[in-house]
Amino acid sequence: MNVYCAIDLGGTKMNIGMMTREGKVLEHIKMPTFVEKGPEQAIKRMKDAIYELLEKLSLKKENIKGIGIGSPGPLDSEKGIIIRSANLKGWKNVEIVKSLSEDFKDMPIKLENDGNAATLGEYLFGAGKGSKNFVYITVSTGVGGGAIIDGKLQKGGNSNAFEVGHTIIDINGPKCNCGNYGCLEAYASGTAMGRIAREKLLEGRESIISKMAGENIVRAEHVFEAAKEGDSLALEIIQKEGYYLGIGLYNIIALYNPEKISIGGGVSNGLDYFYERMMKTINNMSLKPNIEICKIEKANREDCGLVGAGALAFYSE
Repeated sequence: MNVYCAIDLGGTKMNIGMMTREGKVLEHIKMPTFVEKGPEQAIKRMKDAIYELLEKLSLKKENIKGIGIGSPGPLDSEKGIIIRSANLKGWKNVEIVKSLSEDFKDMPIKLENDGNAATLGEYLFGAGKGSKNFVYITVSTGVGGGAIIDGKLQKGGNSNAFEVGHTIIDINGPKCNCGNYGCLEAYASGTAMGRIAREKLLEGRESIISKMAGENIVRAEHVFEAAKEGDSLALEIIQKEGYYLGIGLYNIIALYNPEKISIGGGVSNGLDYFYERMMKTINNMSLKPNIEICKIEKANREDCGLVGAGALAFYSE
């Protein structure tokens, strides 16, 4: 049996799996990344996980026909180097492809931005199936994603295209983690929702959001929990989420003219709460022909980052 190895590398955890060309994950192993301990230990544990998966599946190294890695950027996909990343603090110019090829010679090993990898996974095996012009957007800690136009993954000059979270929707807005002001991510991410809730609570707004959080820092998930109970502040914050995300999606529609947009990430689990406001925001804007042909829905492959990483090993545009 031929398989493809998928590595979904994140700042907190990494997921290593074996999958078929049809996107079926046969086995996978999740583990902490331990970013602070450096890249060498993480890469060694990736290799160990691959050997463990082969043993579980009763396969040999020769059965692996390629390895794909989705990683936070910036990176150089052509050279197989993770240049640096806010999510991989302390990692600089990590030659991850070279390191893996020491154990896994004579097979393609591809590195790609994690947003692009997830987009590919959702395009091939999820909500994007059947479309030629497709956008995937993930809304969680940050806002990211990717675009496939005319069947081609839009990588950009150095595989760091589609930084949609850092498009600016209000230059006078709050400071973003990237250093700019008024980015979409500073308004519409799960992190932003938590920040806005904390600010409102400090201003003295009455809400059960703090009760939902308990001793923990207030996050977006607590806002959604409070909204289920009809909390007015929570519902207000969620409506703002729909408004700002609608602006971001309108900009994407104007730029790429996609037939489909799918929304993933933790915040998408509350899509029902803000879908109507999001769509109203989009529909109130111009470029009606672009809007009318675009279907917007929740992503349906929660593991799109993993299967997209694996698909890098065989995908050809």
